[in-house]
Amino acid sequence: MPTTITHGHHPPTQSSGRPHHLTHLAATIRAHGGTAVVALSHTAHPVLYVRHRDRTIPVVLVQDIRGGWSFVWGRTGWADSSQTEALAAYLADPGAPATPTGTPPATTRRPAVSSSTFSNTTSNSKGA
Repeated sequence: MPTTITHGHHPPTQSSGRPHHLTHLAATIRAHGGTAVVALSHTAHPVLYVRHRDRTIPVVLVQDIRGGWSFVWGRTGWADSSQTEALAAYLADPGAPATPTGTPPATTRRPAVSSSTFSNTTSNSKGA
């Protein structure tokens, strides 16, 4: 059942993709011998919990600005929703490296923007 989500003045979006993608990933992880469970599956914000490398990690599905879906977990883990099989194999393998193939390590991500940098940027753009 699709759920309509509104955020402030933005138009509503359909969240029906989240449960489908997370349930499919959970089933694929289990098929690879891993442990996974979807919590809050009947809400607009389901969460997949996966047992990986001796700990339980949450995996969520987010929609990017172009409308595509990505799985996000931990501090730096992310994968496009089209990579379900590869991600399931990675999450089901307790000996897998800290970063799966295709996901850039944290060092290749852009640095965080400090509030002073943001303030300077916005004040400069107002004067232009």
